[in-house]
Amino acid sequence: MQEEIIWEVLIVQIISIVILLFLIVFFLRLSTSMRFEKRISKFALTSIKDNEKSYFDRMYDLMWRIIRANSNILKHSIVLSNFGKRYEKHITYDEKEFKDGIDYVSMKFLLAFIFTILNIITIMFQYTNLNIFSLMLTFIIGFFLPDIALNIQFQKKRKQVADDLLKAIIIMNNAFKSGRNIMQAIEIVKDELDGPISDEFKKIYLDITYGLSIDVVFNRFYERVKLEDAKYITSSLSLLNKTGGNIVKVFSMIEKSFFDKKKLQNELNSLTASSVFVYRILISLPFIFTFIIVLLNPSYFKPLYTTTLGYIAAILILSIYIAYVLIIRKVLKVEF
Repeated sequence: MQEEIIWEVLIVQIISIVILLFLIVFFLRLSTSMRFEKRISKFALTSIKDNEKSYFDRMYDLMWRIIRANSNILKHSIVLSNFGKRYEKHITYDEKEFKDGIDYVSMKFLLAFIFTILNIITIMFQYTNLNIFSLMLTFIIGFFLPDIALNIQFQKKRKQVADDLLKAIIIMNNAFKSGRNIMQAIEIVKDELDGPISDEFKKIYLDITYGLSIDVVFNRFYERVKLEDAKYITSSLSLLNKTGGNIVKVFSMIEKSFFDKKKLQNELNSLTASSVFVYRILISLPFIFTFIIVLLNPSYFKPLYTTTLGYIAAILILSIYIAYVLIIRKVLKVEF
């Protein structure tokens, strides 16, 4: 009888997790689709009579109405407002009019409350008393889970910017050779390229139109993408503004330096491809084995979250695993 209850609880937990993951993936894909739709909407022909929104659009609008309503409350806190500024780098140029950094903080709190409610429902199915430590842990996981998704998205964007930065430098250098100034070169880059690099140069162009200096604008660009190449460009432009010099010659040197670095990076990626593949397999094996063990014996890991010694052991295991991942990543990362 007890084993049947355990299996029922396990099934409820798995279904709850699957539904939650589905909702997260759904909203992420929906957000991406909305961005693409807004990008191509000015080139599309829309029906005059059909002005009704689709079901997904209404759900998306409802979600953001809830988030913005919470954001209006959280804005009264100076601490949370300053905390929300760190998420402004995730807002694209087209989203600046209707998104703010505090919206992401509001999203984190909402997801944390949803996780906590799901945990309470699961505990009710288990017919056990509420565990404060478990509720706090669930709230913390829900609060920081969006950071993982945003960090993955940011790393993807950062990689795309790093890959396309050489193209931007080549376009700017050709513009300088043809007699254009920095403002015109930046405008050409934002119009000619697409993707994250175009979005970043749109922000650069907007900052310059607001009256910010070139070195400040490109320093803000570096703070957003955290790329050493962007820092190199910022330092070069700052020196040019202060000491003067031949901008064509400077950008020709930057272009050659970036080209050699990209060539070396491609060779390095080819040499370390097998090591990176083995690293990814090794960090995924613990999760695979844990999932298999839970399916075969749902109560196998029960001491880890029902006893004090189990909590200590779980924290120790996670600490060792995180340290292992960080050390291996540090070993595989080669800076030049």
